[in-house]
Amino acid sequence: MEGVVRVDQPEQMNLLGLLIQGFLQQRLQSPKLARKARRLRGAFGLQAGSMAITITFAPQGVVISKGIAPRTRARIAGSMGEMVALVSGGGGIVAAAIAVLEGRVSIRGNPFALLRLLPIMTGKLPRKALPPPATVSP
Repeated sequence: MEGVVRVDQPEQMNLLGLLIQGFLQQRLQSPKLARKARRLRGAFGLQAGSMAITITFAPQGVVISKGIAPRTRARIAGSMGEMVALVSGGGGIVAAAIAVLEGRVSIRGNPFALLRLLPIMTGKLPRKALPPPATVSP
């Protein structure tokens, strides 16, 4: 699924959509996360501050559209700071649950659908193996 994250009407897209496109392209380079994304179906709404997008997962790839579609499996809304903290800070499901319980992030729709999306957005990327250290011969 690498490289299969596209923006619908990129000239009209808000900053949130462009940031999420780059973020997902980077995340889906991981074979494990790309497999999870291929299995995911449907549209998810994301609102950060005054910007809103719909992320649609389909067999052909991921499409990001401006605004929230009328029919989504689930929606998540919060401030831009909260959204950035959730996707970049790690913590996974625990951090997300605390944010929801404290009212910093709101969810609508099917929360179980969001649980399938969570590893793609917050899962840790596997570390790339470092090359062996160079040896110096005397």
